[in-house]
Amino acid sequence: MCTATFLRLPEEKRNRILDAAWEEFSTVPFAGVSVNQIIRRAGIPRGSFYQYFTDKSDLFAYLMDGVRQQVMQYRTVLREAGGSLFAAALLTYDRFMEQRRQGGDPLTDRIIRVMEINPKIDMDAFMLDDPENFFAGTFYTEVDASGFRRQDRRYLRVVCRLVCVCLVGAILDTLKHPEREGENRAELETALDVIRRGSVEGGHTT
Repeated sequence: MCTATFLRLPEEKRNRILDAAWEEFSTVPFAGVSVNQIIRRAGIPRGSFYQYFTDKSDLFAYLMDGVRQQVMQYRTVLREAGGSLFAAALLTYDRFMEQRRQGGDPLTDRIIRVMEINPKIDMDAFMLDDPENFFAGTFYTEVDASGFRRQDRRYLRVVCRLVCVCLVGAILDTLKHPEREGENRAELETALDVIRRGSVEGGHTT
């Protein structure tokens, strides 16, 4: 992730390096990301970079750790939604759009740009050491699984992934076409209903 040397740097210098890294990763597909560009933007010697990170993958994983901390806030939304993955997804969409109207969040903007230019990147590989255990520890205890066809964690993880794909797709499309916000929300609601009917006994909301 990073070395102890990086953590001991003054906060201003750490932030300068991380800002330079985000600038590169959010404008260039991962395969084309250049360490040289990052150190040029950050104003540090090349040798210093390798005192802080092993390579660009190591640096990217460190950035994603910050994103992971934000993802964990989804637990709060799940609680507010009474444990319903489907209600939580709609609540997340509505809150995200309201946040955008109020100016947005810099970290969210950055990760969205990374996802847009890297549609095939495996985010789990960078964000999570053990995706299944992360899901279990972060979400499983908050999800009301009583009505699902199966209650095992692997099954719920699949359902959660499907919900997240629909949610992220709706958000990205709305960012590109703000005039479609209402239409995209309606389509998200329909997609969630399809997933709910396939994953819940009798198709009842859970």
